Amino acid sequence: MSSSSNYYVSLLKLFCESQNQTEAKQLHCLILKTISHPETFLLNNLISTYSKLGNLAYAHRVFDHIPQSNLFSWNAILSIYSKLGRLSQMQQIFDLMPFRDGASWNLAIPGYANYGSSTYAVGVYKLMLKDAAMNLNQITFSTMLILCSNCRWMDLGRQIHGQILKFGFGSYVFVGSPLLDMYAKLGLIFDAKRYYDDMPEWNVVMCNTMIIGLMGRGMVEES
Repeated sequence: MSSSSNYYVSLLKLFCESQNQTEAKQLHCLILKTISHPETFLLNNLISTYSKLGNLAYAHRVFDHIPQSNLFSWNAILSIYSKLGRLSQMQQIFDLMPFRDGASWNLAIPGYANYGSSTYAVGVYKLMLKDAAMNLNQITFSTMLILCSNCRWMDLGRQIHGQILKFGFGSYVFVGSPLLDMYAKLGLIFDAKRYYDDMPEWNVVMCNTMIIGLMGRGMVEES
């Protein structure tokens, strides 16, 4: 990794923070003029910059011309389509990926979930369980629990709770908060209370969720 690449990446980060797309484009031109073969690391950061600045066309243009794209390159372009809700393009990129990691799956699932394609999100999650269970993490389970809560999918929510326990994420607070929230919103307050009591530790969000859930069911003394 060259010192010039590091310097340019630092500038790109500044332009992202200031939302200065004009300066980012000018720096992009300078990179092309001064570096005959830009490193993949630098080109990946250009994709991320254009993604954060909302310029899909330029991001994809950089991606299309990377001579040696890597997983970060693919995830960077996948992230844009996921965040913008461009679901057909997102799925196309996802299908073309030569390999995927947890970030790849955790971009595709909320991409569908956040833009009204809940059943497709579940489909991607089930495919992940089948083909890439080693990539399951707190973000995956949290996303699916929120989806079940919003869609009021009781049976699927309980299945996911079982999978959370199976893969060893039952004691993670980041997963526990949306799990409690799901049970409370679905009216399964005793399931919520049982899980809450079994947790080794709680955070403020979990405590508030449990209190609100109990009070909503008229269980004031328990809250």
